[in-house]
Parts: sequence; structure tokens; C-alpha cells
Amino acid sequence: MSPVFSFLCARPGRVLRRAVALTLALAAVRSAAWAAPRWDAPAEVSQGRAFVVRATDTQPFTASVVWRDKTIPLAVTEHADGWEGRVMLAVPIDAKGSLNLTLKDSEGARTVKVEALSVPWHEDRLTVAPQYVTPPAEVQARIKRDGEHNARVLASMRPEAEWTLPLYRPVKGSISGPFGGRRVFNGQPRAPHKGTDMRGPTGTPAHAVAAGTVVLAEPQYYSGNVVMVDHGQGVISMYAHLSAFDVKVGDRVERGQIVGKVGATGRVTGPHLHLGLMVQGVAVDAMPLYAEPLRVVGGPTPEDKIARPAPQNKAAAPGPAGTKS
Repeated sequence: MSPVFSFLCARPGRVLRRAVALTLALAAVRSAAWAAPRWDAPAEVSQGRAFVVRATDTQPFTASVVWRDKTIPLAVTEHADGWEGRVMLAVPIDAKGSLNLTLKDSEGARTVKVEALSVPWHEDRLTVAPQYVTPPAEVQARIKRDGEHNARVLASMRPEAEWTLPLYRPVKGSISGPFGGRRVFNGQPRAPHKGTDMRGPTGTPAHAVAAGTVVLAEPQYYSGNVVMVDHGQGVISMYAHLSAFDVKVGDRVERGQIVGKVGATGRVTGPHLHLGLMVQGVAVDAMPLYAEPLRVVGGPTPEDKIARPAPQNKAAAPGPAGTKS
């Protein structure tokens, strides 16, 4: 009888125990390698604000979220202490109550609640040229084309995340028209203001808030000369009422790069930059994204109460000087 055979016959219990221990150890290693990442998401977010969901792990992983009926993969990158996935999401300006956020990873899917906190939005009364309140029939087709083109652009959903926080402030001017206020033009109520108006004289350089690709650069009826930059994951910034373009569709831009010059084109009361930020088609207040750490709970960004320059848009009727759209 061979020594090995003799050992197996003499000590079958010990061999079995060792085999079981080895199997359990391998299972533990395999389980650790395929463990789900650790998730981080806020429980409360104010109306009209963007927020970031993150997942971290020591190993590469894939994960996604389902938010407002859209499935969005996390952009996963390697860092010094492991791997991190991130995605920017948004709470609509009129959202109420608890919203479902589904987290998907190697262990399956689970749903958590995000509470939409109400915000006391202000009202803004403006006086502009009559044709910008009730456009004449001959421009209705143009307005429709502008809207349809914008909708196609805003539906973009590249999986890469080129945005970084904090965002780069596009102009140094103070805020003349905060995000979210109800707009009343010449006494007629209109949709809430889905951007931030920032003061700046004509010709002031307007900078990209983050790296991305130019997906729109054209004159439009309401927005005037407008540029849109796609930052990935459905995050798109908009720069409106420009006096000049510095980029064209398809151009790659870096954070802080000049995309155009401040102007007074379109529906305005004077020269300024209208900055819009859309997240998967939802307009959000961009101003909290300039701060670090990001604040997802808070009231509306206030207007800066300072002296305003005189209006320079000859088409606009007298009104709040030169700073709103």
C-alpha cells in the first residue's frame, strides 16, 4: 500500500475537514471579490437642485441607477484608494413628496427614497418688447423648430461623465435673475425661470462650466445666440444671449474654455449671460454646484441687489435694466 493511500485511508476525517476548510476559504475570497459596492446618496434634496450618487469599492465594478424612469450607468474610474462610480441626478422644480431611486449592482437592485423638499420660489416681473411676449405669426414656425431642436439635443445620454465639481463660474458678474422664479412678462405669467442670469457687459468672455463637447451653437428666437455643451450622463450646460460664438458644433472644450461673448440677443432687457444647466432634461439651479462640498438642501439662490447697467438692447422696452431674460 502506498504511503499516500495509507494516509487517506487512515485519516479520512482530517482530509475531509481540510477540503471543506479550503472550499470555504475559496468561497470567502470569491465573495469578497464580487461584493457589492458601497453606495452614497442623499435622503433629502430641495426642488430644482442637482445631486450626486456615488458607489465605491476596492475592485472594478459596474452599477447603475434608475431615476425618474431612466436607467443611467455610473461612470466608474480608478482612484488611489480604489474604484468610484458617480452619476449626477436632478430633482425637478415642481417635484413633491418621496421619489424612488433604484440602485443596481452585482447583488441586484434595491430602492431607496429621496424626499423632495419644497422651495419658496419668488416671482419676477419684467417688461420686454411686445413681440417677445406674444410672438407674431411669422416667427411661430421658428420658435417651434428651436424647441424641437433643443429637445433632441437635451435627450442626449452619453455614458461618460466629463463634468467635475465644483463647476467653473462662466462669468464673474453677480446674479440678476435667479433660477426658479415665476416669470411675468408685461403682466402675463409665463413658465418659471429655468436658468441663472449673470451680469456682464457686451463682449465679456463666457466660459464653459466643465469639459465636454459642443452640441448646439446657433441663433434662436428667445435665447438669441446660444451654445450648449454636453458633459456626459445627460448633463448639458447652456449659454444664451451671446453677442458672438467662439465654438462650433462638434468642438471639444475644456473646463473654463471660452465658448462665446456676453450679449443681448433674443428676449432680454439688456446684456447678460443666461446660464442653464440641464440634468437628464431637468433644469436645475447651477449656483450650488460652484461650492464645495455640494449643498443639496436649501432655498432659492438670491438676486444680488446692486446697481445695474443701463439697457443696451434697442428692441427691448424700458424695464429692469439690462440683466434679465
